[in-house]
Order: sequence, then structure tokens, then C-alpha cells
Amino acid sequence: MMAAEVWLSAYGEPYDPRPAIEAWRGGKALSGSSELWDQLYHQGAVNTASYAAAIQIVELIKELQQPDWNTYALLASIEEARFASNSPAVPTQLESDYGTAWAGLLPTALKDLQRVSDDLTVRAILAVVAHIKGQHSLAAIALCTEDERQEMLNA
Repeated sequence: MMAAEVWLSAYGEPYDPRPAIEAWRGGKALSGSSELWDQLYHQGAVNTASYAAAIQIVELIKELQQPDWNTYALLASIEEARFASNSPAVPTQLESDYGTAWAGLLPTALKDLQRVSDDLTVRAILAVVAHIKGQHSLAAIALCTEDERQEMLNA
């Protein structure tokens, strides 16, 4: 997938997300997820490394024994930012894998949703499911806190 490609971080600098994803996969969730959040999603900005990493994050989600809100939230945030006017398109060489990864995530996301009840994880999974179903504004709302949603309803 990412053989000899140079992917760019959310800051526009070369970044290879594979080591951080492998650290996350290897049980170092805090360091791996923290680095990925920092490099792949910055104030609503994403770049090509974000899309390349998303494919691997989907695989990580499928491998985890327990649903991790960070994986789902980061994935949903990348997908939400992809639609921003200043975001680059998914690179041509990633389009097929990116679409396939997202399309194949629905069964795992629904299974994980049945297993969790904590607010962060439920919201993150619902956001991913909404993105998979093409409901991108619903996904953005799902990531909001209850207070933020109440504020929207009362506005």
C-alpha cells in the first residue's frame, strides 16, 4: 500500500504513519495514538498520510479485542476532514483501498457498537457508521458531546 510513496502529514511534511500504527498494534496505544492524532489530524486538516493511515487503522480496528474509541474517533475525524474544501483528494493509488477499507468496516463497527456503552466509544463508532452510510453531517454531530448537541438543538 505505501511502498515507496511519500505521504504528507496534516502539517504538509513527509510522514510515515506505519511505525506509530505498529506501536499501537503492539500494545503501545497511548504513544501510537497520540502521535497519529498529532500528525494525521490537526485542527480539521488532513493530508495524504491521513488517508494512507486510515486504511491501516481500519485493519487495526478489526484486530483489536476491545473496541478503542481512539481508533474510531481518529478514523471518523479523518473522513470528516476529507470533505473540507482545503483538503487534498485521496491519492489515486489509494482510492480503491481506501474505499474498500471503509466499506468493509461496517460489520465490525456494528458488532463493536453492541459491545460498548461508554459515551466516547459509542459516539465514535456511530460517527464511523454514519460516514460509511454517506451521512457525513450526522457523523459530525455524533462526534459532538451531549452538551454540544443540546446547544445545537436549542439554537
